[in-house]
Formats: sequence, structure tokens, C-alpha cells
Amino acid sequence: MVDVRSEVLEALRGYAVAYHESALLLARALGLPTSDGVALGELVYAEIGAAPLSPAALSRRIGLTSGATNALVNRLEARGLVTRSREHDDRRIVTLHPTADAHRLAQDFYGEQGDALQRALGDYDTDQLVAIRDFLVRFTAILPRA
Repeated sequence: MVDVRSEVLEALRGYAVAYHESALLLARALGLPTSDGVALGELVYAEIGAAPLSPAALSRRIGLTSGATNALVNRLEARGLVTRSREHDDRRIVTLHPTADAHRLAQDFYGEQGDALQRALGDYDTDQLVAIRDFLVRFTAILPRA
């Protein structure tokens, strides 16, 4: 007998692996070093979700030191893919924003998959989506974090 709990955990792992692989493919498609492409994908996704990242938050997401993240952001900025801004009341806080070019490149790369994800979400009603969301939030909180 197959244990459905194990299947759920394996499905979660499979999604995490596929998500990471897609970030690596984005980097390759854009001709960027792996870390730069992964970072750019995170910045685009965060901004689409109306939660742009600071350099420190980006550093935690991609597992680089603050110095390495600063060098990475400098490279993306030099390529015209990222800008830094200080729109907070505390002017010391920097926020990173992908440029219009970065959004276009990401859309060109992820467009069909993004549309497919939206169609797949449409197969579930609100109650099911709330249960899935709550499950994912709970399980994400269990994982080790910095």
C-alpha cells in the first residue's frame, strides 16, 4: 500500500526541484551566471507579488553573503536588468527593482508556463485553494530558515 503522506512530500520536493531548475534555465537562456539568473528570477517574482526585495532579503533567498549579493546586484545593474531605489521613509533602506527589460525577458521565458499555472489554479475552487495555501504556508514554516 502506498503512503499518501509520502507521496505528498515527494510531490512538494518535486515542485521545489522543478522551480529551482526553471531558475537555472532562465539564467542560461539570458546568458547570465547561475546566481545572477536565480536572483533576477526572485526579484521579478517578488515584484509581481508586490513585495520587492532589499539586498539583505535577496541574499537570504539565494544563499549568498551580503558582499557577494552586492557584486551580483552590481552586475545586474550594469546590464540594465535591476535598479536600486530608496523609496522608504528610512532612506538607508534600499529596494531592488527589475527593469522593464528584465520583466520582458522573464515573461518571454516563463510566459507559457505562467499561463498554464493560472489555468491549473482555475481547476480548483476557492475552498480548495485556501486549503492548499494553508498547507503550503504551514509546511514552509517547518523548514529550517536563516
